[in-house]
Amino acid sequence: MKAELLEHIYQRLQGRALLEEEVKWALRSQEDELKKLQEKEIDDLLSLLVTSGKVQCTASLEAVSKREEGEESFFSFFTWMKRMRWFGRGNSKSAYRCNRCGADEKDIHLVYCHRCQGECAYCRRCLVMGRSSCCVPYYLFPCDRQKVKQNIHMEAALNSYPQLTEAQCAAARSMLEFYERTSGEKQEFLVWAVCGAGKTEVMFPLLRYLLENGRSVLWATPRRDVVLELAPRLRQVFPDYALAVLHGNTPPQEKWIADRLVLATTHQALRFYRRFDVVIMDEVDAYPYTSDEMLPFAVNRARTLPGKTVYLTATPRSDYQKRMQKSANHKDFLPHVKIPVRYHGHPLPEPDIYRESKLNARLSTKKPIPTLLSFIEHSEKEGSPVFIFVPAIRQLPILYDYIISHNESWKAKAATVHASDPEREAKVMALREGRLQALLTTTIMERGVTLPGIQVLVCQADAPVFDEAALVQIAGRAERSASDPYGQVIFMAEEVTDTMKAAIQQIKEMNRLARKMGYVNVGGK
Repeated sequence: MKAELLEHIYQRLQGRALLEEEVKWALRSQEDELKKLQEKEIDDLLSLLVTSGKVQCTASLEAVSKREEGEESFFSFFTWMKRMRWFGRGNSKSAYRCNRCGADEKDIHLVYCHRCQGECAYCRRCLVMGRSSCCVPYYLFPCDRQKVKQNIHMEAALNSYPQLTEAQCAAARSMLEFYERTSGEKQEFLVWAVCGAGKTEVMFPLLRYLLENGRSVLWATPRRDVVLELAPRLRQVFPDYALAVLHGNTPPQEKWIADRLVLATTHQALRFYRRFDVVIMDEVDAYPYTSDEMLPFAVNRARTLPGKTVYLTATPRSDYQKRMQKSANHKDFLPHVKIPVRYHGHPLPEPDIYRESKLNARLSTKKPIPTLLSFIEHSEKEGSPVFIFVPAIRQLPILYDYIISHNESWKAKAATVHASDPEREAKVMALREGRLQALLTTTIMERGVTLPGIQVLVCQADAPVFDEAALVQIAGRAERSASDPYGQVIFMAEEVTDTMKAAIQQIKEMNRLARKMGYVNVGGK
């Protein structure tokens, strides 16, 4: 009976990296015999798994002697117990490391701990996912990699989606070939797909190929709203495969489910360990993935060592672009494919730059700004929806008051929105349904919204917050819909910056490439 329980626990948690309390939550989350186990019974079973070598255990955060730097991150259970004896003795030669998220001393703090009744360190960087400290055991459950037979070939996976455009099909084929034929150092592949290219659909052949051949996949993205948007689409396309959807608000009974297809925020990747044959990292350029070292660490560790990572982005960071430009034989070369055209075959909108002096002063005093007023007037006449972007939240009410002062009819048709706005989703829905015509917004709306015929203006486009990637993404809001693929994009600023020029140049280069490759429809704009 005990052997059966041990195997049940291992099967339930394989491929996971969990704090002690997370292990217990996971074991009690389902209606089976594990739910009935007492605290001590769980502790004894975990100890047996550790001593048998099937599971690794250490402190989630440990004091590491500087003489031992370069050692493996994970030690045996007994080594951890030995090290706990010298923790807290004031050894000046000790450094701290979070085994959970990889943080070093700058993110680690010493406090009095009620659990170990003494001075103890905890990690502030991964605190949002639970407390990692020197007295909390941390368990790694390696994944049992079973060899599976091939049930579907590349061509069959591609032929399953005849609706893909020529550009999408070429990208899907490149990914499949990369997965099948590359080995050694080349474990990363980047898909550079312009805004509106249909990158989600491009992934379907690879997903089908992997799932039908018994592989496991993590689709990770920094933003919860992307997870919520993708979940029903993946369930519809792959109804025969259970989909685990993990984010901060996932119900407790579902949080510990890990099927072969997992869709999750990047934070949730912290709870996986060498589980997935392929990790699809969606919006690799998006916040907070680009600003938090913990997230790339977590996503990378979730992948099996011989596995592959596919990055999806419309605006690759400069370090990725530099790697793409290296020769194919260079050790740092990043294999990639570009999708330079939208799924409907129309070229990307190329923004126009309009200079207006003393913008802050004129907005505050409500003096005429011809570019802005002309934009609003044209949008009202055409009845088209509008996005107006500003650099900071504090500028939203100023812009709103400015528009109302020049045309009071916009009072009922315009609204402001930002990241912490509790009515954000309701306002976006109102814009979709035509109850609102304009959203005045921060960069929170630079991604993920598609509306037919939308017009876009960036107010103070020379502000530092509008970097090249942000401006490209903002321009990508326009002309996305096949039913109405036309829209105006204006960068309004006091000065024309190199960043603005670079964003427009990137868009023009993609249009040039799309025309060269014959992807632009003859009937396109």
